[in-house]
Amino acid sequence: MEQKLAVSVDTAFGLAFNIEKTPGRNSGFKPAQFDLGAGKELFGDLRLDGFAALLRIGFAKRLVIVGGPEGRYKHETPTINQAWVIREMLIHDYGIHSDDVRFISSRPNTRGNIAAISARMGADALGSKDCAVVSNHYHLPRACLDLKAAGLSIHTYPAEAFWLLEDENRKNGLIRRLGGGPLAERMTEELQGIAHKLRGTYQPRTDAPAVNTTSEHQK
Repeated sequence: MEQKLAVSVDTAFGLAFNIEKTPGRNSGFKPAQFDLGAGKELFGDLRLDGFAALLRIGFAKRLVIVGGPEGRYKHETPTINQAWVIREMLIHDYGIHSDDVRFISSRPNTRGNIAAISARMGADALGSKDCAVVSNHYHLPRACLDLKAAGLSIHTYPAEAFWLLEDENRKNGLIRRLGGGPLAERMTEELQGIAHKLRGTYQPRTDAPAVNTTSEHQK
């Protein structure tokens, strides 16, 4: 359901993640739990939920998934592209209209994703203000450095914030999905703050009158 937002864009570029085959979903795929290269928890399910949410609430007119071949199936022909799979999951598992989500191929890393985004922006005559880059909260600081190195001044947004913006009753569930504990709680608070900025309702909680700390002998 679309919402009234303070921030929206023409095109959101979603960075892809590792995927796995599964017979239990209409698309035949699911987000991989672990990163293929590092073997660490990937949280791709949260990224996928955020991609679907940003379209449902009307943050972007279209979502373009950017990704490369899935290394788990590198010996298969034809090659299975992560971005194509994520589009399939959004359409067949989340009910997203096929016209609203597209995909482009890139090298299978963040810098490769960004090179493909730059080329697509040029081909579609998109300016920085027309676009956003969306990925997991933990991934964005490094992605921002790669965007800067590529000369792209595009705003980035965490996928989790869109999922939370769609329904703030998900807050406790998001904390659990991030592993629970103080860091997960702190991250979720920040994500909620971003959601409120997107809606235009953000209110700082730490505002306080300035205190004059100048002592008498310093006057």
